Amino acid sequence: MRAILLIFIIPILQNCTLQKQNILSNNQTAAEISYEKYFKRNYDNIDKIEGIWYEYAVGSLYKDRVLLQRIREPNRATWIIIKDKNSKVYKVLNANGKDNYYNASFSPTENKDLFAFDCSIKGTQTNISSVAKVVNENQLEMEYNAPKSLISENYSEIKGNMVLHWKIEWIKSFPRN
Repeated sequence: MRAILLIFIIPILQNCTLQKQNILSNNQTAAEISYEKYFKRNYDNIDKIEGIWYEYAVGSLYKDRVLLQRIREPNRATWIIIKDKNSKVYKVLNANGKDNYYNASFSPTENKDLFAFDCSIKGTQTNISSVAKVVNENQLEMEYNAPKSLISENYSEIKGNMVLHWKIEWIKSFPRN
């Protein structure tokens, strides 16, 4: 009888332990949890671009049009996109719900699947602009050449005409459409 009882109890305990580990390994910030609740509460009133997104990036560094290096950043950042209540612009916040080092936003275009992406780095003259395409309801893609000032900061030892081209993919983690 005890053996049969153990056969049933052990898998249940293992399952509970695995679930607890998954919850602990999620590592969401307080802002992510708060915005997740907001998006859940307002699901019927939010636009498809609003939500929590994970950024994946691949950079190609060229010198005089020759590929020097490919840079893969599979978990580059977590972003929160939320509509500005006073405009049609969607603000981009970091995983902590802040925009400490930049002002970034998406603006709608005439094409419902395209958004204008603009980002200015605070305290600099550096700006990044691109067109973001909604590939499916849970994926955004964009690409751009990094500003020369950002390239020279990180690759000052390389001389010549350098271009760092980024291909960016954002995957929506919440709410999934």
